[in-house]
Amino acid sequence: MRVFVPLPDGTAAADWARRSARGEVPDSSPYGLHHLRDHGFDVTFGDRELTGPWARVARSLRYRTSGLEPVEALLDLRRMSRGESDVVLAYDERTGVPAALCAPHSRFAPVVTGIGWLTTREEAHPVQRRLASVALPRAAAVWTQCSAMVPVLSREWGVPGHRVHYVPLGIDTDFYPEQPWALATPTVASAGEDRFRDHALLVEAVRRTRDTVPEARLELATGLPVDLPDDLGTLYTGRMGGRMRDLYGRSTAVAIALRPTRTGSGLTVVLEAMASGRPVVVTDNPGISEYVEHGVTGLLVPPDDVDAFASALRQLLADPDRARAMGRAAAEHARTAMTSAGMSTVLAGILRASA
Repeated sequence: MRVFVPLPDGTAAADWARRSARGEVPDSSPYGLHHLRDHGFDVTFGDRELTGPWARVARSLRYRTSGLEPVEALLDLRRMSRGESDVVLAYDERTGVPAALCAPHSRFAPVVTGIGWLTTREEAHPVQRRLASVALPRAAAVWTQCSAMVPVLSREWGVPGHRVHYVPLGIDTDFYPEQPWALATPTVASAGEDRFRDHALLVEAVRRTRDTVPEARLELATGLPVDLPDDLGTLYTGRMGGRMRDLYGRSTAVAIALRPTRTGSGLTVVLEAMASGRPVVVTDNPGISEYVEHGVTGLLVPPDDVDAFASALRQLLADPDRARAMGRAAAEHARTAMTSAGMSTVLAGILRASA
């Protein structure tokens, strides 16, 4: 079965493979979707790089649609035809919504799309809301990596229930090896820059943690604006790539503070930390408990509760033996249930049913 995977702007499969060979990014393909080949699929990735007027128009439309990529979809129509593909697999709505809009007829391959940031209709950008409302019910299947979004996709976006799927996120656990505990210091590591991150709460929680763990510090990788005093930690604003592994290794815990959401925000960092053998402290948004078992692989805290977040950090920083045991359990769980190969196994079943 031939699968075409359109890639979002700034992601090129050939460049990804080169960076992977240099140890800069996980997996040898974006999202690890090359693993679909293990299930008999012939996978082709979109590698289009727009220049000149096309690039300018594409940038303008991405801005006007809150990230959707209709120009790229129109230019990929031939590759989405049944003559070249049996099914189109879009990882998220940036490519999936335009693909479902541009290829609605029988001469085009069915579109299977993931959803990464879309939540309710009320919260969506107005143009994106209108386009997604038409596109998603047309898709052969829609999948999400956060189980809490399954009913939302049916209720809010009109996707028939039998076409909505939960696909647990998986990562390249070889790229994130379990880190020796001897490397750990009283450091809290964190990363992320989507709109649901609550880095201000995290900074304050680490500051309060110092009341009982004076040596506690935060190492935070983000492009978002955040006030992190030099005496409290280190802020990394550039691309980290493989250097995140060193950050995880130096930490006793990895913490992800989030605003309330059903999107599954923070899950990639959660899995990277767990694979690295570090316990996580994360906001208990809907769906997070599918990945983190409270008290076993990490600690879940209520949203908007800086005291609870600080308390969770203190528990781990003040008790390295407990943190180490939880980190060991997290590493084992990541390798048995949270790999990109396992994610592709689930996707393979959806693709076969949708083609």
